[in-house]
Amino acid sequence: MGNSEVNVGKPNNKAMFSLYLAMMSVGMGQTVVFAILPMLGRELHLDLLVFQFPFLDMVVQPKELAITSLSALTAFVFFIAAPKWGRLSDRLGRKPLIIFGLFGYVVGTLLFNGIAYLGLTGVWFGGLLFFCLIISRIFHALVMSASHPSSTAYMVDVTSVHERTKGMGKLQAANQIGVMIGPALAWFVSIHYLAPLYIQAGIFFVAGLLVWRYLPGIPPADRSDRKTVKMSFFDPRYRLFMFVGFSIFSLVGMVQQTLGFYFQDILQLDGIRAAQLFSTAMVCSSVLILVAQIAVVRRYRGLPMRLLRLGLPFMLISYLILANAHSLTMLYIAMGFFGFGMGLTGPSFAASATMSVEPHEQGGLAGLTGAIAGLGFMLGPLLGGTLYRISPSYTYWCAAIVMVLIILVLLVFEKSWRKQSTV
Repeated sequence: MGNSEVNVGKPNNKAMFSLYLAMMSVGMGQTVVFAILPMLGRELHLDLLVFQFPFLDMVVQPKELAITSLSALTAFVFFIAAPKWGRLSDRLGRKPLIIFGLFGYVVGTLLFNGIAYLGLTGVWFGGLLFFCLIISRIFHALVMSASHPSSTAYMVDVTSVHERTKGMGKLQAANQIGVMIGPALAWFVSIHYLAPLYIQAGIFFVAGLLVWRYLPGIPPADRSDRKTVKMSFFDPRYRLFMFVGFSIFSLVGMVQQTLGFYFQDILQLDGIRAAQLFSTAMVCSSVLILVAQIAVVRRYRGLPMRLLRLGLPFMLISYLILANAHSLTMLYIAMGFFGFGMGLTGPSFAASATMSVEPHEQGGLAGLTGAIAGLGFMLGPLLGGTLYRISPSYTYWCAAIVMVLIILVLLVFEKSWRKQSTV
């Protein structure tokens, strides 16, 4: 399967740098929020919210679930919007939507920060503050979700089938560098809780300018002789990849969105110190992601889905260590195993799926794979926050049990996904 329909040459180094920077920025935007939102939410007293339903004679105190629900809502909007942005990039081109998503992130961040500042200063509080934060996160996710599927589809457009895994690996590596740098920004909470998000917005702005200036536009594929087909999550060509991706990202969302609480509660720390140590742990995890991709993924020449058999057990080990953690050292070791496992599974999931569809469907597929991640990050924080209310360790025991089931399912259907990988 080639890219003859777009008929473009390989972009120059400046163009590819701007694309990598865009994906790096997206990675930073994902993890900087994970690193500070748990502690920021507690500083805004969202864990103390009490909702009364007089007609039902019911009082609900969601505790940490109120905070994790903000991430879940963002992921849900991403799940809805990403496929639409992906299909739109098939018609309008990749570059305009990459730029729209990057600058949209800047606007969304400024809106969220403004509302959060009103909460930190006590101007807004309680249900009003929570409602406004929800609105800002919806807008934020709606516009930023355009960049990821468009960037992924752009890489597909400029690589051949034989270069696909390598190209997607580089793009994933850029994203993971951002994942690594994002939590490091949490150290700036010592200046202000919102300082990391302002810095991140500035990086997105620079990335948007560079993409606008250096990334060449690619004419959309000629669609005049084919009927537009809405792609389904259950298409037999790639539904196995959708299941695997949804399962993995649900667990990632469950764990990452509760780890901030876990660091603060297990180690008995204040919010600022917990954010700093948690950010260090996420940096360590991201370093191991890069190690896995450089040492293993870039040298790998087999079927991408086979990397799952190597990566998933590392993630299982990390969940088991987290469930039994009682010290900072154990938390860091667990995050190291987690990062190495994600470094193997992430690129294999993305690269395998792209090989199952036609060139003119790549934007739509990129939207679906991004949406699957969004759906996982919606369910994961909700489930994790609910389990955390009962007992903190239950979150990680649940993740370990589900991971065992995923590994067993892949073993049972090994012949099936080998066949899918060779389509």
